[in-house]
Amino acid sequence: MQFSTLITLTVATSMAVLSAMAAPAAPKCGTVCPTVYQPVCAKAIDGLNKVFDSACELKNYNCKHPNAKFVVVGNSVCLDFVAVEKRAAPKCDTVCPAVYQPVCAKAINGLNKAFGNACELKNYNCEHPNANFVTVANTECKDIPAPAPVCNKACTKIFKPVCAKLQSGKSQTFSNACEMDVFNCEHPDDKAQLVANAACPATPAPVCNKACPYNYDPVCAKVQSGETKTFGNACELNVYKCENPTDKIELLASADCAAAAPACALACPTVYKPVCAKYPNGNLQTFGNKCELNVFNCKNPAITFSLITEGDCDAN
Repeated sequence: MQFSTLITLTVATSMAVLSAMAAPAAPKCGTVCPTVYQPVCAKAIDGLNKVFDSACELKNYNCKHPNAKFVVVGNSVCLDFVAVEKRAAPKCDTVCPAVYQPVCAKAINGLNKAFGNACELKNYNCEHPNANFVTVANTECKDIPAPAPVCNKACTKIFKPVCAKLQSGKSQTFSNACEMDVFNCEHPDDKAQLVANAACPATPAPVCNKACPYNYDPVCAKVQSGETKTFGNACELNVYKCENPTDKIELLASADCAAAAPACALACPTVYKPVCAKYPNGNLQTFGNKCELNVFNCKNPAITFSLITEGDCDAN
């Protein structure tokens, strides 16, 4: 009897051991997490977002709630993340009236586009959410002047000169390529084209032949300042033109300026019979009589007055 009982206990003990060995050990979910606050935002399989104080706490939660299966979506609180929801797509096929009431709209890239009416613009924005067209006028875009270009003038101060040729044909040196781009933005009608990554070569001064004969064969010319100047001969005049290429020089006579000047009458009658004359710039001036007007014009050929009417200018 005792032997039979011993066998029964032995078998029962063996079965219990085998049963314990066959059953999987329950997961240990009580991991002690550090008290450091390093929040993470996690998303469950149902789309719900939830914030955990740390990745360790998220791991413990998933361990205790295996059906949740939260997955990290950001190392921050969930306020910085938009919850993932299944939203219905916007309805963009609104039936618009067949009325032509054009509107001009501008996109975020600056492009202008005309729409048949405001409804069509609304549909377009719905179908192209990245365009974001905004109404700028209730008219066709062709009536809207193009906006002036906004030129970025924030260029580096580094001196890395470039040589460019303008549409006018003139060469110009810019401190760097950025400054050339700013110039092109501000001068669309005279854009500069890159010629070399270096400063433009200096324009050599003209070599003027100064070997003129010594014979005195004077010529009179009017120079840029308006004064008359006598040159010993035509060769000396040409040398002056060569050395002053930007001056406007006009040949007046093949003689000394003093000899070429007209002999102006100086004696006019003292009778007061005023005349009104006009200067080329439009100013009016009264002269005592026609003789005085003629004498003035004779002595001042560069600023000739024209007779307007007889009588004082103030009276006309």
